[in-house]
Amino acid sequence: MADQDRFARALVAVARGLGRIARERARAGDVTPQQAETLQLIAERGSLSTSTLADMLGIDPSTASRNLSGLERSGFIVRQKGSEDGRQTDVRLTPRGRRAAQGVTTGASSAFGSVLDKVPRAERARVIDALEVLARALDGSQPQAESRGR
Repeated sequence: MADQDRFARALVAVARGLGRIARERARAGDVTPQQAETLQLIAERGSLSTSTLADMLGIDPSTASRNLSGLERSGFIVRQKGSEDGRQTDVRLTPRGRRAAQGVTTGASSAFGSVLDKVPRAERARVIDALEVLARALDGSQPQAESRGR
């Protein structure tokens, strides 16, 4: 139980810190934290459907649609009929949206770099490895060692 409590406290502290970074990152793009994440996902993927975006963000499709409406009104995105399914709407960045996504990405890289600089150099690889394992666990994937049968 002590390990679970220690893990929970550490995870809450990390989540709180990431929340601060997300708010700072969003300010760099003049959007909300969820909109910042949305812009980054669209920038990474080129275009996404509203339902795919909602799944990736872990939010309800109606919430994703409201966020997209705000981004559309601000000129960051455009919506088009889906290329594969005419009933679906694909979302793409406008030039303004690409600039905002780049600002958000640059802000995140800078903020995360500052955090990494505070980790002792000798421990950085271990921290990065642990974060990759945690990311896979949160994503529902098997840890690398287990998936190889170790």
